[in-house]
Amino acid sequence: MTLASLALLLPRIARCLGILVALCGSLVLIGWATDSHTLTSIHPQWPKMSPSTALCFIVCGLILSLTSPSRLEPRSTLFARLFTPLAASFVAILGTLKLLEYALNTQLGFDSLYHFREPDNTPFPSQMSEITATNFVLLGAVLFLFPGRRFPAFTLSCTLLVGLLGWLGLSHYVFGGEPLFPLAHMAAATALLFLAFSVGLLCLRTNDGLTALLLSDSPGGFMARVLVPATLILPILFGWLRLKGQAAGLYGTEAGVSLLTLSHITVFGGLIWAGSAMLHRSDIRRRLVELKVQSQLGSLNLLNQITGAIGERQDLQSIYQVVVRSLEDDLPVDFCCICSHDPTSRTLKVLRVGAKSEPLAMDLVMTQASIIPIDSNGLSHCVTGRLVHEPDISQVPFPFPTRLAAGGLRSLVIAPLIADSTVFGALIVARRNPHAFASSECEFLKQLTEHVAIASHQSQLHTKLQEAYDDLRQTQQSIMQQERLRALGQMASGIAHDINNAITPVSLCAEHLLEHEKNLSQRGREYLSIIETSTADVAHTVGRMREFYRQREPELTLTSVDLSLLAGQVIELTRARWCDMPQLRGVVIAMKTQFQVDLPEVLGVESEIREALINLVFNAVDAMPDGGTLTLRTRVELAPPGSCVSRHAVLEIIDTGSGMDEETRLKCLEPFFTTKGERGTGLGLAMVYGIVKRHNADIEIESSVGKGTTVRLLFAVPASPVAGQAPSAAIPAIPSRQRILIVDDDPILTRVLRESLETDGHVVTAAGGGQAGIDAFNAALRKDEPFGVVITDLGMPHIDGRKVAADIKAASPSTPIILLTGWGQRLVAEGDIPPHVDRVMSKPPKVHELRATLADLTTPRAT
Repeated sequence: MTLASLALLLPRIARCLGILVALCGSLVLIGWATDSHTLTSIHPQWPKMSPSTALCFIVCGLILSLTSPSRLEPRSTLFARLFTPLAASFVAILGTLKLLEYALNTQLGFDSLYHFREPDNTPFPSQMSEITATNFVLLGAVLFLFPGRRFPAFTLSCTLLVGLLGWLGLSHYVFGGEPLFPLAHMAAATALLFLAFSVGLLCLRTNDGLTALLLSDSPGGFMARVLVPATLILPILFGWLRLKGQAAGLYGTEAGVSLLTLSHITVFGGLIWAGSAMLHRSDIRRRLVELKVQSQLGSLNLLNQITGAIGERQDLQSIYQVVVRSLEDDLPVDFCCICSHDPTSRTLKVLRVGAKSEPLAMDLVMTQASIIPIDSNGLSHCVTGRLVHEPDISQVPFPFPTRLAAGGLRSLVIAPLIADSTVFGALIVARRNPHAFASSECEFLKQLTEHVAIASHQSQLHTKLQEAYDDLRQTQQSIMQQERLRALGQMASGIAHDINNAITPVSLCAEHLLEHEKNLSQRGREYLSIIETSTADVAHTVGRMREFYRQREPELTLTSVDLSLLAGQVIELTRARWCDMPQLRGVVIAMKTQFQVDLPEVLGVESEIREALINLVFNAVDAMPDGGTLTLRTRVELAPPGSCVSRHAVLEIIDTGSGMDEETRLKCLEPFFTTKGERGTGLGLAMVYGIVKRHNADIEIESSVGKGTTVRLLFAVPASPVAGQAPSAAIPAIPSRQRILIVDDDPILTRVLRESLETDGHVVTAAGGGQAGIDAFNAALRKDEPFGVVITDLGMPHIDGRKVAADIKAASPSTPIILLTGWGQRLVAEGDIPPHVDRVMSKPPKVHELRATLADLTTPRAT
C-alpha cells in the first residue's frame, strides 16, 4: 500500500473506530438494562464498565463518526455543527462532576438516574473511576477544540495522555497483578475503548502531528513507520512472554529480566542500525542530489549569463566571441570553436576560436577561416541535427577525431546550430581527459546552442532588416530626389518658353551686331562673342532641363573642340563664382592656367563639355571655403598600350581644397551622392560622368584628405586632323524677298526678329497675338497680297500657335508655317509636332538657321 492510499484510508479507519466505540457503549448499556454480565464486562472476574462510562463512550463515538474523513471538522449539517460542541461539553462536564464526587467524598446522585442495580441489590451500579473521569475530561476538551484544529499541540498532548492512561488501566490485565497505583483502576473494556478512541483521533490528524510524520516519505517518516509499531508491540510481547516463561518455571526473575533486556537490545539495536544505514544512504543520495542541483544551477546561471550577453549584441562575430570565451572560462573546456556549415561543399568553416584555444588551433590547423571537410564521422551526424558526444576520441578511427586526438584532446562534443530546421553551424568543444563531459554538460551545451542559434538567426534577421531599411531609406531619398527633379523639370518646362523668349532678343542682337557692324572694336567683338556663346549655352541648358524628369539619350552632333579655348571661356563665365563671391567673404582663390600650345582638337559637343567644366569648377570652389589655388591645365599624353587611340588630349581641374577620402572618392560619381548636405543634389558629378561617357572619354579623380583634388578628363585625339566646320560655319545665301507674317505676344522679340528679317530685305508684318495673326493673314488674302511665310509662337493666350496654323492652312494650304517656340526641342524629341506646321524651330533661333529654313521652305522643288 502506498503512502497516499494509506493517507486516504486512515480517516475512514477513524470513523469506523468511532462507530465501534459508540456501538460498544451501547452494548454495555443494553447489558445493564438486561442484567447481562457478558455485555458489561469482557471477563466474568473483571470489573464492569459503568453506565456513565458507556454513555460517555456513546457520545464520543458519535462525535468521532460524524467527523469528515477529508477534513478535521464536523460534517456540514446543522445537526453535526450543533451536536459536536454540546456533546463534547456533556462528556467533559460529566467527567468533571465525577471527579468532584471523589474530591468531596460524596455522592451527587446522578448515577441514580440509570435505575440499574448490582446483582446484590445495591442501590447504585458500578461507578466511573477517577482515571476514567480524568480521561473523559481530557476527551471533552479535545473534541470541543478538535474540529477547527485549534490548539493543535494541546489536543495532541491530551490525545496521547488519554491513550497512555488507557494503557495503564489495561496493563495489569495483560501482565497480571494489581494496577501500578490505586487510582489506575479501570475496567478492561474501558481501557481498550480509550486506546481505540485515541488511535481514531490520531488517524484523523493526517496533516500534522505523529500521523503526518508516519505518512511522510522522508527518512524520518520511514524511521517512524519502523520504530513506532515495534515500540508499541514488541515491549508488550516480550514482557508477556517473559512473565509466561517465568510462570512456567523456565527461568527465574533475574534470568527473565536478562532475557527481556537482551531481546530489547537485539531488536531495537537492529532496528536502529537498519534505520541508520537507511539514513546514511539517504544522506548520500541527498548530497549527490545537492551536487547535481548545484551543478544544474551553475549551468543555468552560466546559460543565463551567456544568453544575456549575446542578447545585448547584434553582430554574429561578437555573439560567437562571447560564447567561446564564456565556455573557456566558466565551463571550462580546453578547446572551443564555432563553425559555419556549407551544405553545398559539405564543409565547415571556422568562424571563431577561443582565445585560450588559439595555440592548440594553430597545431590542429583549425584557425579562423580554416575549412574542415565533412566525411563519415561525427561531423556528418552533427550536420543532420544531432548532438555528437565522443567520450574517448582516441578510439574513433575517423579523420576529424584523429586530428583532435593528435593535439592531446580526448573528449569531444559537437552541438549543431539549427534555425528553421536547417543546420547552419556547429559548436565544437573538447577536453584533454577522456570521459570528461557529463550528461548534464552535454544537455547544457545542447540548450546553449539552441539559444545561440536563436540569437544568430535574430542577428541575421536584424542585419537583413537593417539592410532593407537602408535600401528603403536610400530608395526613399532617391524617390524624393526624383520627385524634386520631376517638379524642377515640370517647372523648367513651364518657364522654358519665357526663358527662351527672354534670351532670343539677346541672341539675335548679338548675331546682328557681329554680322553687320563692321566698326566694332576687338574687345567689343570678344564681349559679343561671349554673349552669343552664353545665350547658346543657356538655350542648350533649357533644352536639356527636360532630362531631369525624362531621361533620354541626346543625339550628339560632334564638332571640333579646342579644349584650351573652351577652358578659357569657362574661366570667364565662372569668374563671379571663383573671384567675386569669395572676395565678398574675404576669401581669395587664385586662378592659374597651364594651356599647351598647339593642343590638338577633339570631337565633341562644345556646350556639353563646357557644362561639365563649369560643374567641375564650381565643385572645386566649394572645396576651398577658406581660399586656395584653382588650376586649369591642358596637355597631350600618350595613350597606354592596347588602347584604340594613340594620344589623349587631357584637361585637368586641380584644387587645393579639403579633398576626399577613398570611400568618398569611389562614390562621388554615383547619382544623388553628395557631401554638401542639403545644399547639394548629388547630380553635378553624375552629369559630368554622363557627358564624359557620351563623348567616349575617360575621367580620373585623384584626391586625399587635406591635399586637394585633381579631376582629369581624357579625350581621344583623332588619328587625322579634325576637319574644319566649313559646312556649319558657312553663311547660307539670303533667301528671296518674302512677305513674312510674325505672330508672337512678346513685343521685344517681335521687334528684334522683325528688324533682323528686314535687314535681309524681307517685308515683315508683326501681329501681337493669335487672333491678330489670323485676322492679318485673312486681310492680306482679301487684298490679294498673301504672305509667303508665317512664323508663329506656340504658347499665346486665348488662341495658341496650333489654332493659328490650322486656320491659316485652312485658308491657304500652300503657305509655309514655321513654329518658333521655346518648347521646340521638346516637341521634336517627343514627336509632338502640331499638325499644319511645316517646320519647328527652337528659341533663340540662329540667324543662319532661320535663313536656311526660309530658303528651304520658299525654294521651288524640281519636278
